[in-house]
Amino acid sequence: MNTLHHRCRACVASALVACALVACTPARYIETGGPESIVSVGDVDIQDVKKAASGMLQSLLATGVLAKSEHKPARLLIGSIVNDTSSQFDVGEVVYRMREELVNSGQAQVDTTYGSSAEDKTAQEVAKRRSFTGSGSSDLGEPDFSLTGRITQMKASADNMKQTTYTFRLTLTDLATGREVWTKTVDMTKQGTKNAVGM
Repeated sequence: MNTLHHRCRACVASALVACALVACTPARYIETGGPESIVSVGDVDIQDVKKAASGMLQSLLATGVLAKSEHKPARLLIGSIVNDTSSQFDVGEVVYRMREELVNSGQAQVDTTYGSSAEDKTAQEVAKRRSFTGSGSSDLGEPDFSLTGRITQMKASADNMKQTTYTFRLTLTDLATGREVWTKTVDMTKQGTKNAVGM
């Protein structure tokens, strides 16, 4: 019995030491993208996505280009957003945060049924069927603009210090003319020897 008791105490002591070594912290909720979020040197994180989306949206709205479209609200296609970084994340997160504001405020409508890579295949099929039977609207809803983009990175290091700059680029094309009518670049540069919390 004494031997068993001794082993149990040893196991508990070992667990406490291990917990102290890795700085055990109970799980809790924090503000998404807030000051307590983990900042990762070599990956795109939620703070980068939120800041990039906010910067892009403010720039787009400041130009007033959507308000000048033929249709009110402007009809928008979401084109290809290319991730040219080594970080694996959903690039749609940047655009979704922008389109939420645009669509819900009535400044734009996003066409989710356009082309072979339609976002909403079910709605696309319904639209095709209605068009074929003549029961749908005669307004085919030709889009005014197409939004495309690319996310790239540049890395540098000195001794143990690592630095990564992520560049978010978006371009708005007027589909009536084929010309670029808005473009914006947002850079996010992070530096450090390892990931950190709340920096």
